[in-house]
Amino acid sequence: MTDWDKDEFMSEWDKKYVSTNVRAGSRPYEKDFFLGLNSQLASSRPELQAYSFAIIATACCAVGRADVVGRFFDHITTDSTPEASEKIFLCLREAITIVFPYVGMPTCIPACYGMIGVVQRKGPAFASTKVLRKATIGEEEVQKGHELRTRIYSGVGNSEIFGLMDKYFTDLFTCSTVVTWGYLIARANEEVFRPEESHLIIAATIMALGATRQTKSHIKATIGIGNSVDCLKAVVEVVTKIAEWADRPIAAFDVDDLSRQIQAAIRG
Repeated sequence: MTDWDKDEFMSEWDKKYVSTNVRAGSRPYEKDFFLGLNSQLASSRPELQAYSFAIIATACCAVGRADVVGRFFDHITTDSTPEASEKIFLCLREAITIVFPYVGMPTCIPACYGMIGVVQRKGPAFASTKVLRKATIGEEEVQKGHELRTRIYSGVGNSEIFGLMDKYFTDLFTCSTVVTWGYLIARANEEVFRPEESHLIIAATIMALGATRQTKSHIKATIGIGNSVDCLKAVVEVVTKIAEWADRPIAAFDVDDLSRQIQAAIRG
């Protein structure tokens, strides 16, 4: 397990590429805190074991602390074989990729640079360079985007506002549908995540942003596609702790009530 503050390469890498945007007075990375959160989330529900760390990483990006992701990746792969590390790297990479439209590229870049630094130190065998997507977007992505967005939001009750977005912010709405859902998320679902996993990552990221209305919609949506109430409660608890750690507290969410709302919409 490498201490970045004592390792000359990682210390210089961090100063040059990773922590440059961190606000003065921000809390430093706390290994035991983040490893504890990962253990808590992974053990809370069996279905979270395979990607709990991805939820934590993207939540960190959302609260403006993407600088901790590289250290976190380093610590959760301390005893990993190259093959295991490669799989974790791919999972984290795709999680960051599918949430960047929600949080912004500059917010995510420190996480990318931090992970790259770990790989530069340990060797390329500990990362994945697998390319999942074509270099161009075509009709296939358009179709997949419309299909996936329709499935995700079915029963959430956003059809009216979606129609108004399509009318008044046509290009933004089309870009979200085609690029975010059709190009990024749909492909990740085919190669790395199941749809309920990728959407839970997205919901957790939006939650960490502090976007209360959108979080409620996405909690309902992610329950609607198969995530359990207990699973959502575990994620809410961990994201809340991350937001508090970053001094960006978020609202409380009544997951039981939101579940009742989506189930009523599905039945109705």
